Amino acid sequence: MRSAAELSGTAVTESIDRAVGCLRQTFRTAPDAAGWYHYLDDPHPGITASAVGLFTFGLAGLRFERTAEVVSYLTGHQRRSPDGAHGGWPVRTTNGFPIGEATAWVLRALSRPGTALGAGESLRLGTEWLVAQQNVDFGWGSYRGQPSRVFLTALNMLALHEAGAEGEALTNAQRWLIDVQNPQTPGWGPLPGAQPTVVHTSMALMALSRIPGALSANTMRQTAEWLLERVEPRVHVERSTTVEEYDVPFDDAGTPAVFQNSLPHFAGPLALSAICATGVVDPLQPKVFNLVTGIIETQLDAGHWELPRSPMRPSVWAVWPFVSALSAVRGAVLSTPRSKAALLYPGCAIIQSEDQTQDLTRRLLIRNAFFDWLRSKWVTLLLWAVALVTTGVPVALLATGRFSVNDFLTALILPVLLMVLQYAWEHRRPPARQRGNP
Repeated sequence: MRSAAELSGTAVTESIDRAVGCLRQTFRTAPDAAGWYHYLDDPHPGITASAVGLFTFGLAGLRFERTAEVVSYLTGHQRRSPDGAHGGWPVRTTNGFPIGEATAWVLRALSRPGTALGAGESLRLGTEWLVAQQNVDFGWGSYRGQPSRVFLTALNMLALHEAGAEGEALTNAQRWLIDVQNPQTPGWGPLPGAQPTVVHTSMALMALSRIPGALSANTMRQTAEWLLERVEPRVHVERSTTVEEYDVPFDDAGTPAVFQNSLPHFAGPLALSAICATGVVDPLQPKVFNLVTGIIETQLDAGHWELPRSPMRPSVWAVWPFVSALSAVRGAVLSTPRSKAALLYPGCAIIQSEDQTQDLTRRLLIRNAFFDWLRSKWVTLLLWAVALVTTGVPVALLATGRFSVNDFLTALILPVLLMVLQYAWEHRRPPARQRGNP
């Protein structure tokens, strides 16, 4: 008997280590900057990518040795003003104009336990700025007045929750997300009324699952199952959301300008993270195990995964979603980073340490199969044993000349009766139910 699927904690942990190793190798410093850029081979760090890189170490449960440098860079580039109008973070191409996409990621990075012990003021100002950018419909765009988008609203909700924010902003955003859910399916699209996608459904589900009572357990289960049906091993993106692009107008020192935002998305890993985040769908399923195996097998030697539009260049956006998924499954399925899970059937797995010198799983499967067979066939085995003895003795007596042929045939009556009894036992009918019984 073989297990339906297997998951190696050692393989998962080694994959995570290779990914964060890629970030260590591509860490860059420049005058007044320390961290990463979207393309990891770019020597000039950017605010959003540096925050995402630092956040990735937190997802892996690891502390980056040069965290203080990254935090100093991030807090030093926060936009501040005496009137409180600023408090967010810009990206390289908005020339100091703060936007929600960068601010949310910085808040998530600084909110990781032990990451920024001295960044309390930056967190407070950034949280207040992000709350102030919420639209009148209670969703979020890049800043107040820009169209509310599902990905940004979910991302901002996650950032505020992780930063410890409470109050009407999260409650109202929860209401907005629920209101823009597709009425035909338990999913979300990029904008209200759009067709649902795996990416936006995953982000919305992760955001809402953080708020107790936001979604019923049944709704979360239906949404998580909807996601699980639509993802496939080794297929990490969906065609409609490979990149989410939209224009962001901003004020460039008094001159109107437009920043074209491009958000690379990896649907498969995000869905896996969302499924584990809900806790309402059993992760002990062959498809979940196969999704993890597909992630590990498609990791490139350098430690990152392929970015569809720029397959030759490493990107921080092609690291964090995979580390998130691997870490989520490792926490949900495996007892330790060096555990091994052998899936017997959906919902049932044997978890053992990979340090064991003997294959406990194989021995347990063989032993259990043998005892199950004995329990189901004990009557047949008993009858065959009696028949064997009652047949073997007359044959031996006949061979030694102590039995005549007539005596031998007479002695076979009992074994024949036992065979008939065994046949009747094997083909017996179950007792008929009495009328009215359930």
